[in-house]
Amino acid sequence: MPSKSDVIQRIETAATWIWRVAVAGLLLSITAITIAQVVARYGLNNSIVWAEELNRLLFIWLIVLGAAGADHMRIGLIADLPGLSRPLRVVAALGALGAITLLAWGAWKLSAMFSFDRYVTLDLSKWWYFAALTVGGAVWAVAGVWREVFHPGGGAPQ
Repeated sequence: MPSKSDVIQRIETAATWIWRVAVAGLLLSITAITIAQVVARYGLNNSIVWAEELNRLLFIWLIVLGAAGADHMRIGLIADLPGLSRPLRVVAALGALGAITLLAWGAWKLSAMFSFDRYVTLDLSKWWYFAALTVGGAVWAVAGVWREVFHPGGGAPQ
């Protein structure tokens, strides 16, 4: 029977792998669409009309999902003081969680307002644009809490 730390390690490994594949897939898609658009525009003298809208949509998803796994900036001079290290990490985690919650809530409200608007060339609901912040915000929040609980002070898992 696997120990609790083995199960936690497996969950972390699987989630990190899924996150990396998703972010890499988004980056690869954006790169391929951009290259195809440049070749079509300058090589074939014909534009791919939906490329700019799709790239913008994928880029938003890439930014929000990519931020979920990033180590974020901090001022080491203050944050590394022995007596203040843990309390400052908790305050920073709670502040980040509050900011992410506000972003996700605002995106949820905007997605309801704009759900019937559609992208001109993609014929997709603009709900997808705001869903990136809702879904990505949830992933970001879970990743932040996970790091603080299982890797306090250690940053993102490698």
